[in-house]
Amino acid sequence: MIKLKHIVHGAVVSEIEISEGDFTIGRNHGNNLQLDEGGVSGNHAVITLVADSCIPEMFDITIRDLDSTNGTYVNSHAVKEQKLEHGDYIRFGTYEYKVFDDQAHYGTQTEYHISGE
Repeated sequence: MIKLKHIVHGAVVSEIEISEGDFTIGRNHGNNLQLDEGGVSGNHAVITLVADSCIPEMFDITIRDLDSTNGTYVNSHAVKEQKLEHGDYIRFGTYEYKVFDDQAHYGTQTEYHISGE
């Protein structure tokens, strides 16, 4: 399950579940996430979730800026389109969200060392 966790002053104040397909963000009515702030464009950005072809429980997540006036930021960098990963921070105006993927199994990988002998 993919969630956007709304961050205010370093604390999570709410979370939104995102399902497969397009998730729109902007000031206009009809967006999946409507943000009422002048720094957010009417149709600001879209997040797209596509099930992985090999592991359908996993998703490929991308964000695309819809030519917004003030830009879309991922980890403090302005982006036009970018793949998102667990732990990324995204910002629209003054609204900040953290991407949470409960299928991300960080710290469970095995590391191998092959001797040069």
